[in-house]
Amino acid sequence: MDRDGGIGRPQVFGAGVSLGVFAGIVIGSLVTWWLGEAALGLVQRLVSRVFGGRRDRIRFELLLQ
Repeated sequence: MDRDGGIGRPQVFGAGVSLGVFAGIVIGSLVTWWLGEAALGLVQRLVSRVFGGRRDRIRFELLLQ
């Protein structure tokens, strides 16, 4: 406590940090909930395209029959 009975600068800083962390978690959770399945589908398609190649590739072994 300060001499005048208020809270000191370290306590204000700590309260600000705590409030910022809490607000960040809440805002991040709301954005994640809002995007939801669309973001998950986008990530799955991106991973599939980057690591799995294309699914609609021509299968030349079937054309040789």
